[in-house]
Amino acid sequence: MVFGEASLPFVTYTSAMDTNLTLPIPLPADVVLHLTNVACNLQLVADLGYGDVALAVEDDDGLRVVADARPMTAVAAVVTSRVGQLLSRAEEPEAYAAFEGTAAADPGTRRRTTRGISYSTSARPIGVPGSAYGVVIRDVAQQVIEAPGKMEVAFMALAEHVFEILERGPLLDVDTGEPFWTYRRAGDGVMEIDATDVVTYASPNAVNIMRLAGVEGGVTGRSAATLPGGSTAIKPVVRSQGARAVTIEVADRSLLYRTIGFAPGALVLVEDVTDVTRREQELRVKEATIREVHHRVKNNLQTIASLLRIQARRTDSDEAARALAEAVERVSSMAVVHEMLAASTEESVDFSAAARTVVDMVRQSIAHEGSQIVVKVEGETGLVPASVATSLALVCAELVHNAIEHGIGDRESGSVTVSMRRLPGELHLVVRDDGAGLSDSFNLESSANLGLAIVNTVVNDDLRGTLSFSSARGTTVTIRVPVPDHAKEA
Repeated sequence: MVFGEASLPFVTYTSAMDTNLTLPIPLPADVVLHLTNVACNLQLVADLGYGDVALAVEDDDGLRVVADARPMTAVAAVVTSRVGQLLSRAEEPEAYAAFEGTAAADPGTRRRTTRGISYSTSARPIGVPGSAYGVVIRDVAQQVIEAPGKMEVAFMALAEHVFEILERGPLLDVDTGEPFWTYRRAGDGVMEIDATDVVTYASPNAVNIMRLAGVEGGVTGRSAATLPGGSTAIKPVVRSQGARAVTIEVADRSLLYRTIGFAPGALVLVEDVTDVTRREQELRVKEATIREVHHRVKNNLQTIASLLRIQARRTDSDEAARALAEAVERVSSMAVVHEMLAASTEESVDFSAAARTVVDMVRQSIAHEGSQIVVKVEGETGLVPASVATSLALVCAELVHNAIEHGIGDRESGSVTVSMRRLPGELHLVVRDDGAGLSDSFNLESSANLGLAIVNTVVNDDLRGTLSFSSARGTTVTIRVPVPDHAKEA
């Protein structure tokens, strides 16, 4: 199904059906709703009716196509989309006759041949008779019309019923009153219900689905209310001229019913979604389990941090207390990521948000009261895989701690800036301070600084990234790590 594009001087409307419809001229809201609902249901009509369908509306030059659909069930009479095309009055007289009310609602058909395919064209107005605001053109292959099978006859009759509803107004959900639209899916079963609530036709797929759901014997001739879930999914809709979509759990099967009422009678599309439902349930359980694991890991890390704080308060050694405090920061930085993961349904987190939390935590723990040290965090990273984010959070905490403690040192004021940038396949993390800078004899491999040793190991061995230092107007540490692009969009 194709909708109008904004390359023409059209007005684009966004509907409650999450669909954009581009119209040549501004129209009242109720008209736009109706036309959009027709456009959304064109694919259903095309598949049931075995023919191409196109929705056209009036502009200053005539009738212009704003949406169309080609059948998945038959050879398309029109090879490409006609969206945006101005219909010629000479070539499409049926469309103009139906729109202008100069002929009956169905002004007959005209045979034509394209690419060796003979087909017939008919048209129906959309809106109040005599003052239509749209028209639907149908092109059906002649071989379908002249020699239809039982299935084709039933399907085309159902398509006609759907057309009759859409011609007068939007198809509405009987429960919510919102516009309703649907289409055929692979494996769908199709059933027709008559005015007495009896199944008069059931496609082979529908019969198989009903049997899997526990129906014994034939499906046709049976009351719709006696079908699995029929009293809920079908019977209330039969006389409503509305529609309903509902999933029924019965006999260890999950059946998705989409019913359109014809007042009386109904079209029923039924799909066995048992496997899909089970997979979704398994995924929900898995996601809940993973979130619970992250929650417990976060709690355990926080418990470890609390134990380290207790130990630090009990020690008489300033050096030991300082080492324990640094350990608390490392553990807490990893807990931040797991806390975010526990609240997420994805195995990825916005690292820039985690970094801001970690940096603020380090600043509060190390900057002494009265100091004028400013720590800024810049940039966005988008979503990053959990394993990468956890390691980067630890690296970020170590570098900020090092910048404040060693870069700025005993100074009462100074600044530390953490910058992040996401590039294709790569993430950059830069931590810079305005301190004295590195000594000429600095060597990362021989440095006794435990924090830098941790950073070096994590970046090179865990993240498979690169780590570089520069010393000009302070110290700048640049980290580049590979990050899959899809994580950014996850």
